[in-house]
Amino acid sequence: MDSKTPQRRRPSSVIQNGTVIREKKPKRSEVLAKKKAVEQSIKSARAEKDHLASFPEFRHFVNNGLSMCLKSGRGDTLSSPVKHYVQSLLKLNMEGPYGSEWLDEEKVKRREMVAPEAHYIFVHEDANSVGDETRMMLNAEEASTSCVEDSGPLVGFVHYRFVLEEDVPVLYVYELQIEPRVQGKGLGKFLMQLIELIAQKNCMGAVMLTVQKANLLALNFYLSKLRYIISTISPSKMGIEKSYEILCKTFNDEAKTILEVQLLSARTIRLILSDSLSLISQNTLIDSHLDHSGLRQYINFSFSDDGKQRLLIYGPLTYTDQFLRMHYHTRMEFLPDSAVEFC
Repeated sequence: MDSKTPQRRRPSSVIQNGTVIREKKPKRSEVLAKKKAVEQSIKSARAEKDHLASFPEFRHFVNNGLSMCLKSGRGDTLSSPVKHYVQSLLKLNMEGPYGSEWLDEEKVKRREMVAPEAHYIFVHEDANSVGDETRMMLNAEEASTSCVEDSGPLVGFVHYRFVLEEDVPVLYVYELQIEPRVQGKGLGKFLMQLIELIAQKNCMGAVMLTVQKANLLALNFYLSKLRYIISTISPSKMGIEKSYEILCKTFNDEAKTILEVQLLSARTIRLILSDSLSLISQNTLIDSHLDHSGLRQYINFSFSDDGKQRLLIYGPLTYTDQFLRMHYHTRMEFLPDSAVEFC
């Protein structure tokens, strides 16, 4: 495409019940105000030192013979023994699911674990375990004090962060690791309930996490027991083959639309063809692009017969945008002697 050829992006359309509906473009002031509010919510969430303080009833977990104490932590304040414990438990639980990728992944996780934005919930055994009835009699203040003073050995942790995903503020669970000897007793579900409460209190739109496909127990835990779903931004939903899935649970309509629901969208393009590139050739090129991108099963296209050389590409929003970015936002690198203009 010639550098002087105009390229415009108009508001997209969405197909609902077979009808193409033009999306209303928000005002610039509204976009900026929303962006500022989202950035502030993430900044405030990151600044909080102890997210457990708002949920004192989650300071202790007593169930199925377990008596555990929970504490908050930050990545840049971890002691050497805690760092060693985190690394050891990660290797114990994750070396198998990652397989040959583990050596490289372990280096990444070591860097991630000590980042200032890394928040933790640490799970300790109660040093002086008491019976269920006695524990339930403790009030919130007593339970919190007891946890700080009488915590025993670590048995697990959650590493989470507050980030932006597709312009949605989310709490992203980087790690949920529990020692095998205390698994299957409700502790993991208890921790994820706490994580979801923390996310909602801090105005996050969703909780998200990544799970290795080889980790079948973890996938079943999140998808079946906790009712998470595979997000629209997960590689498998993009037609990309990876060893992991991205899961999510959303808390509002906007987050649900972006992270869970695959809206059908319409993208209309006007192709400006040279004399040497016929409509048939253009059709062949687009066919080739669909095969090359691996998106053929998700996207359809057609040319208008009104003499205006318009191309309609439609399918799930995520895939149509991906296809256009690949083949039309690069100065028509894949369409020689042509130009494109969004209509």
